[in-house]
Amino acid sequence: MILTAVPDSVLRAANSEVRKVTSLRSNRIPAAVLVGVGVVAFAVLGMVFQEADSSHKHTFLGAVGPAAVVAAGVLLLAVVLSAIFGALSSGSEYRYGTLAVNAQFTPDRNLLLGSKLAVTAGFSLAIVLVLEVLGGAALAVFGRDRVHLGGALFAVLGGAALAAVCWSVIGAALGFVFRSPTQAMAAMLATAVLEPLVWLTARAVGFAGFATLLPISATVGTMTDGSYAKSDFIAPTPAAIAVLILWTAGAVAAAWWILTTRDL
Repeated sequence: MILTAVPDSVLRAANSEVRKVTSLRSNRIPAAVLVGVGVVAFAVLGMVFQEADSSHKHTFLGAVGPAAVVAAGVLLLAVVLSAIFGALSSGSEYRYGTLAVNAQFTPDRNLLLGSKLAVTAGFSLAIVLVLEVLGGAALAVFGRDRVHLGGALFAVLGGAALAAVCWSVIGAALGFVFRSPTQAMAAMLATAVLEPLVWLTARAVGFAGFATLLPISATVGTMTDGSYAKSDFIAPTPAAIAVLILWTAGAVAAAWWILTTRDL
């Protein structure tokens, strides 16, 4: 009933984007490996769970130690791969010259952009959710009574899922802006490398709070459930979510302007 109410043009555009994602082995294999590694990491964390005491300022789900660092790193890797996936999904359209062909079947560029971003975000969210559900189950099974599953777990996993979705959209938007997957990924890498230098510069000039308005800072705040609430550089979690969404909206707006005002 829901699909019958959707215009055929939207269904065709969405179906085209879905097929592009699912038909490529280069998409399926990294997704499967990420999920597998994540499940193993959470299972190991459950088996060797070390509960943190009050002396530890920053923990992952209340745990410390190498296993906690690895499990947290898997969620960060999911966000990074989502950003790369987004950049490749849109930037490769220019590399292989397929965007102009797509525009012949989907002349509405708003729909063309929307379908690309929606499918990219949807697949990123689906993979991260599978990782988190299976990883959370492994953590509960192997952690048993040592692990306390509660609001902190869902806050961290929810923040990671949101960050993955936002960065997949940002990556896809930058692919449209730069018209190249390589340049889009280079821009995101430059942001990750240079932003900490901006943090230090902002603190040196007495305006450390400026750092909390930047995308990497917002991403860390979104994923850590307030663990860095007292940091000069990391925005508190509720504000960080808003900042990250605003950066995502800004990237989408730039992509829309480029796509609708310039020749393909």
